Amino acid sequence: MVTAIILIFVYVFYESYSVMHIKIETETAEISTVYEKIDAKALVIRDEEIIEKSSKGVTVPALADGDKINVGGNVAMTFSSPEDAEKYSQYASLQRQIKYYENLESQTLGQAASVESINSEVEQKVDSYIRALNTGNTEKLSDAGDAVNDGIVRRQMLIGENVDLVSVIQELRKQRQKYSSFSKPDKFIKTDVSGVFSSYTDGYEKLVDYKKAEELTIKDVESAINKISEKEEKENDNLGKLVTTYAWYLECVVDSSLVKDLENGDRVDVALKDNDDTVLRVKIIDGAEPEIGQKKTLLILKCSNMDSKLASMRLEDIEIRIKSYEGIKLPASALHVDGKKKGVYALISSQVKFREAEVIYSTDDYVMLNFDQSNPDGIRLYDKIITQGKGLKDGKVFT
Repeated sequence: MVTAIILIFVYVFYESYSVMHIKIETETAEISTVYEKIDAKALVIRDEEIIEKSSKGVTVPALADGDKINVGGNVAMTFSSPEDAEKYSQYASLQRQIKYYENLESQTLGQAASVESINSEVEQKVDSYIRALNTGNTEKLSDAGDAVNDGIVRRQMLIGENVDLVSVIQELRKQRQKYSSFSKPDKFIKTDVSGVFSSYTDGYEKLVDYKKAEELTIKDVESAINKISEKEEKENDNLGKLVTTYAWYLECVVDSSLVKDLENGDRVDVALKDNDDTVLRVKIIDGAEPEIGQKKTLLILKCSNMDSKLASMRLEDIEIRIKSYEGIKLPASALHVDGKKKGVYALISSQVKFREAEVIYSTDDYVMLNFDQSNPDGIRLYDKIITQGKGLKDGKVFT
């Protein structure tokens, strides 16, 4: 009996405490953008030519990643000894550093950028650095770190802090003098095609025939993706490659039901999830109009952007953005019905206030609500919207 009385007392105390002390959670109402999208793993198909190393001596690239070259240009050079090749590599590295700092210095001279815009730019670069850190890709991490450093230096110079780039450039030029007398290469390797150079090769450059990219089947693409997924990179001893055509393809197999709002010929945005969320504008070549009853479709997307990062992709997790919605994004739990009106509850100075809201897009996890400044009963920017709480009603006071 004593135990029963204690349990009843504890229960009554807990219920009373719960009524008097209702825990609520809030989220600030801010404008954001979400996308109706298709997530997929895409096969990248480019027109690529492998550059092999010379069988004699030491071969060194004459280009940096992303450099363009015309027919007959020097794509690489060979040296008779590793020592001569190392001297040249050091010289070329110092040249790139000098050019980098000279370019950074020129960006800060006479610029009209505001501190706010630079701050925003630095924040974006820091976000990219964090994403690169999460991927574990050392090359992306290094590039992202350099970008953050650039932004910070530019900000320092903009607000009048003393950043002595001149001394840095002079010191690099002094170091360059040590290697200015490097031996000339024994010979140059010339190219018979024009294109964009990339030092990265994975052994899958000829896995799919570029000329037949628009004729591939679902089976072809799935087979290629499986082969690459089984072994991310083949061992090779190539010097690099040239991407010889700017137009290239992203091809992915998706459920036919996901493309109901698309048509062949449409242009859509594609976000590259593993590439700092780079967004590309692509054209749908085929696959957006599957036959009735067809469960899967092969989306063939064509793009004309090209740089060193894009040239190194082979398999990419992508987000095909079909539609965009701008409004107030909140957890689905924040939406309520008060009478016949949909809306949310905002906490205004400890009092609950019902705000009318129109749902413009929703998922199982969140809702996008229309922001209408002209509606006096609607959501206002920076309202504290209640996302979790009991007994909510308009006018209720929480203490």
